[in-house]
Amino acid sequence: MTNSKVSSDLPDKPASDNDPLNKAASDSEPPDRPASTLNFKGRLRARLQLIGGALASIAAVGAVAGGLVGYWNVWKTVRTDVLPEKQKTQREAAARPDIAPRLSLVVLPFANLNNDPEQDYFADSITTDLTTDLAQMPGAFVIGRGTAFTYKNRQVDLKTLGKDLGIRWAVQGAVRRAGGQVRMNVSLADLSTGRDVWSDRFDGDRMNLAALQDHITARLARSLNVELIRAEGRRSEMDQSKNPDAMDFSMRGWAKVYEPPTKVTNSQAKGLFDSALRLDPDNIDAMLGKALSIAFDVIYGWSTSVVEDKKTATKLIDQVLAKRPRTANAHITKGHLLQYGDPEAALPEYDTALEIDPNSPVAYGLKGIALISAGRAREAFSPVQIALRLSPKDPSAGTWHFFLCHAHLHVHQYKEAVEECRRSINLNKLNWFPHADLISAYGATGQLEMAQQMLAELNAIRPDFSVQWFRQIGYARSSNPQFRREYDDIVDGLRKAGVREQ
Repeated sequence: MTNSKVSSDLPDKPASDNDPLNKAASDSEPPDRPASTLNFKGRLRARLQLIGGALASIAAVGAVAGGLVGYWNVWKTVRTDVLPEKQKTQREAAARPDIAPRLSLVVLPFANLNNDPEQDYFADSITTDLTTDLAQMPGAFVIGRGTAFTYKNRQVDLKTLGKDLGIRWAVQGAVRRAGGQVRMNVSLADLSTGRDVWSDRFDGDRMNLAALQDHITARLARSLNVELIRAEGRRSEMDQSKNPDAMDFSMRGWAKVYEPPTKVTNSQAKGLFDSALRLDPDNIDAMLGKALSIAFDVIYGWSTSVVEDKKTATKLIDQVLAKRPRTANAHITKGHLLQYGDPEAALPEYDTALEIDPNSPVAYGLKGIALISAGRAREAFSPVQIALRLSPKDPSAGTWHFFLCHAHLHVHQYKEAVEECRRSINLNKLNWFPHADLISAYGATGQLEMAQQMLAELNAIRPDFSVQWFRQIGYARSSNPQFRREYDDIVDGLRKAGVREQ
């Protein structure tokens, strides 16, 4: 399967004491962070679906990217009691961004050598799969896909990349597909020097992509002197699709999923997954993709039958988990469906996803907002900070900064709330949620002139905004008593700022 005409530049051997891979991050533990009924109304459903997507958009590729390099220097503490030991590397990386973790890396988007932009989805799919597989290496810290793809089709200075992302290694590659044959050139670069330490060529066919990627991942693991835990998610021969056209439709569907979310692109993704399932009803990647697309319909308010769509998506997810129990994205999608209305039930799904893939920024971010909705706002900071450390240039970073703003506001940390809300707004000026929280923070601290300036911006985005409307939306999101008490304080800040009641 492997062709070594492009020879390895670094032999497989144990690391020496001078090997940069042996330089460990600081083991010091950061201090803890300081300590803050309406029934569900059916008529709120449409509104909740409409706005829910803004809060949940971190599971899809959002609308804004870039501008976050070095953001984490403002964070001095990360809680350790809410994260299991398996996530120690991610926790330490968020607490000490000045120290690149020993096994920290990014998989840069593979180049498409077919000179056909229509074939980009194929190279992108391979990049995403390799990122997922490497993220499950013991002790690995892997930059998220969202940030990695901001470097697509760009000239990258490797030394600068390492400093900007706080990592040590980069995987690069190129893909050429000719009929049923696939050739991949892959290299591993040391970002401290900007030089390749290993490169190789891999040949295979479309039907054996998973096996081909296994060879690449295993070779990378050997070069990094780490034992590779087999990725159980995609690797079973029994659940691998035998229909290459179904695989192709599924890859195209996932390419649509990763585009900025719109009703049109989501419908196109579902159509592609349906085409895959018509050719191969047991295609697990297509099942999961369709379930996620249906979940987006529900969350973004595009669904014509919420109850039926949730049933369909849940059934698909259960089918996926029955065949691939250790599929992080399936648990994330299930948590996605539970997030609004039952955040307590969503939390175990995110925890399971992170047990499988400790490098999922999406799971960390969603866990943060679920903790707030579950009345545990003080625990929300750490997972959201880790999401930002894992993917600092992610298109969803604006939403994650809003989650931090919201957590600070829930515990009456108004100065910090203002800072994070402003970061969020700078990244996405059309997201009205941070505007509302910023107005409340200004109202609570008596900065009424600033509150009125921000209210004018909010009214331009959401002319229907009112105190009662905002209160009803929050109450529909969670019935947790602690959450509602804290949310009432946010509502009171809006009143003090002069927001109209009805």
